[in-house]
Amino acid sequence: LFDSGHFRVVVPSGWIAFLGIDSECRITEKNSHICKDAKSETDLFTHASVTICFYGRDDCYISPKFIYDNVVDLEEFTLGAYTWNGYTCTSLGYPYTMLETNHDGCVFQVMILTKNGEYEISLADADVQTILTSLTQTN
Repeated sequence: LFDSGHFRVVVPSGWIAFLGIDSECRITEKNSHICKDAKSETDLFTHASVTICFYGRDDCYISPKFIYDNVVDLEEFTLGAYTWNGYTCTSLGYPYTMLETNHDGCVFQVMILTKNGEYEISLADADVQTILTSLTQTN
């Protein structure tokens, strides 16, 4: 179980989790990376991963959907405690599944980097489903 300070999430066996950075390159409890088959945080640059971003009631959230290429909307679905909206897209040639949910005035954005080099994951994978199902806001 990984606790960022704003949310908790199950980290499947063989994955590692660590805090991300904000727009000013400071480590923040609001962003976390969960990376498959990684041995260190730098594997984020070469492995498939799930990034979770939390936006509290006082944070401004604007969906970045308009900046991506090859956007295809997904049907809304419920998994765990949340109902998710999303789309698939590419960013700088990398394929992503992007998910968003609003809960109690807060937003979770989940970015699934589905292929990076030889590493691949998908929204349908059991480990990815476990991550999404277990996601719980803690504040």
